[in-house]
Amino acid sequence: MGDVLHYIDFHQLQIENKQYVASIEERNDELLQVKLVTGKTIQVLNEYKKKLTEKLEEEAWLKSEVSGKRTLLSKLDKEEDRVEKELRVEKRTRNKLRQQIEEAQAMPNIEDYIQQKKEMYELTSTINNWKKKVEIVEMAARNAKSTARKMKLTASLR
Repeated sequence: MGDVLHYIDFHQLQIENKQYVASIEERNDELLQVKLVTGKTIQVLNEYKKKLTEKLEEEAWLKSEVSGKRTLLSKLDKEEDRVEKELRVEKRTRNKLRQQIEEAQAMPNIEDYIQQKKEMYELTSTINNWKKKVEIVEMAARNAKSTARKMKLTASLR
């Protein structure tokens, strides 16, 4: 009986061993499947991490761009204000100049003024010439009177 029990026990152990081996193989297959899924999940996770890193870098770059654009916008706003002030000043200056031009148009023309001055100098010169001629004629008349008196006197003395 001892040999039979041993044989039966051994046979029973073989059956149990086969069941355990089958169970282990199933679990190994499940483990392999889990490992494959885990590997794929890790790959996807790494891809997402890589994308996240890229997006974070892009975000940092965009933040710096936005900051730069805001700074530029601020400078442009200041420049726009300065230019608007200059424009207002220039418009006022232009209006003043326009008024001065309109006032200047009401004045005599410069060419007319020059022509009138020229005529005035010519007339002044002519007047001075006539005054000299009149003085000469008056002197000649005085000399003639004086000569005539002398002749009268000489004639009356004779």
